[in-house]
Amino acid sequence: ILRSEDLISFYQNPRVLGLAEVMNFPAVSHTDEDMLQKIYDANRLGKSIDGHAAGLSEQQLDVYLSAGIKTDHECTTAEEAKERLRKGMYLMIREGTVAKDLINLIPVINEKNSRRCLFVTDDRHLDDIVSEGSIDHNVRLSIETGVPPITAIQMATINAAECFGLKEHGAIAPGYKADFLLLDDLDSVILHSVFKDGKLMVQNNRLLNYPADEKQVITDGLKHSVQFHEITGDDFAIPFKNEFANIIEITPNSLITKHSIEPVTLNHDGLFQFSEHVDHLKLAVIERHHMTKQVGLGIVKGLGLKSGAIATTVAHDSHNLIIAGTNDQDMLLAAKEIKKMQGGLTVIQNGEILASLPLPIAGLMSECNYMDVVHSLKHIDEALLKLGANRHFNPFLTLAFLALPVIPEIKLTVQGLFSVSEFRHIPIEASKSVDLN
Repeated sequence: ILRSEDLISFYQNPRVLGLAEVMNFPAVSHTDEDMLQKIYDANRLGKSIDGHAAGLSEQQLDVYLSAGIKTDHECTTAEEAKERLRKGMYLMIREGTVAKDLINLIPVINEKNSRRCLFVTDDRHLDDIVSEGSIDHNVRLSIETGVPPITAIQMATINAAECFGLKEHGAIAPGYKADFLLLDDLDSVILHSVFKDGKLMVQNNRLLNYPADEKQVITDGLKHSVQFHEITGDDFAIPFKNEFANIIEITPNSLITKHSIEPVTLNHDGLFQFSEHVDHLKLAVIERHHMTKQVGLGIVKGLGLKSGAIATTVAHDSHNLIIAGTNDQDMLLAAKEIKKMQGGLTVIQNGEILASLPLPIAGLMSECNYMDVVHSLKHIDEALLKLGANRHFNPFLTLAFLALPVIPEIKLTVQGLFSVSEFRHIPIEASKSVDLN
């Protein structure tokens, strides 16, 4: 847990713009002392406070705004977007690898409110950045939906600079940093040249100048951060007294999950087992930082795996090891492969490692060239097809957000299933009579 005293020294770094993503709404609402200290420190030092208002009601949003939180990137509907603009917030329109909200939100934009809107990606896989781009992809997609090119470019440039107080950015004029680009035309937003600090860096899709490599010292702690106990099949056992379970149901291309109660398939010992017919997979989150031996278990619907298991240490925000699978043996092998690599992504089928991407720096970053990483991600995508994974969204980034207990409706932590609306952990087993409404 990062407390206010842990954060205060970072504000001296000129690259730190403010307090990022205040996710813990109950702490804000209940005036938790340390949370208010974090907000006070950021305000006192003139820093931005970034929001995260997933699932908040209009009244809860008022509490959030009263605390000085002025941005939100968690809107998924046009009505949510309008509500935030009416209240004077900056609307961050997200289009990432998993959360694809731009098409739903862009109809809200007009000439009177566009200057309060900007683009974000939130989480975007490297292969998508290479093939489609980053914020430039959001600009192109907006223009395709009818947003005037100048308005879309404003949202990507001066609006973002003003929102975050980047006073030296956002315009091509005296007194501003000479960071700009040249386009072949406004509609396609194809980059011809990119200038950074007045220097030509990219021309015709070719990198001309690259900063000299600086030797980065990676400590052993960062390279040996995946530590957990010896996993056995017993760690994955989910016993039931009746046949109904609280289910995490995936919403394709969204971070929001549905809380469903459904009957599950049990073996002769009364333990949950995979069902391809109803797409019920076993889900596990294993604590990997402090050797606590904590393993949270759940059932997920919507990944579409027909066989095997997938695992990753990219699991927001605690980045524990998260595994989804059709059988315990492949899930066990996935855990062993992740520990061997000291973090990363892996795809397992029938006791065989089909593809892996090592991320040995904190279990999150690669030591390889970015194109080598893209090549590994391509192998992972091919392996996922062999498992029958859903092709309409990225299974790994979707998996990563299933462990984030601040986005509705239900997620999984190392302590077990977590109901976001109730803000408490709940059992896997459920009563048929429970009314989720």
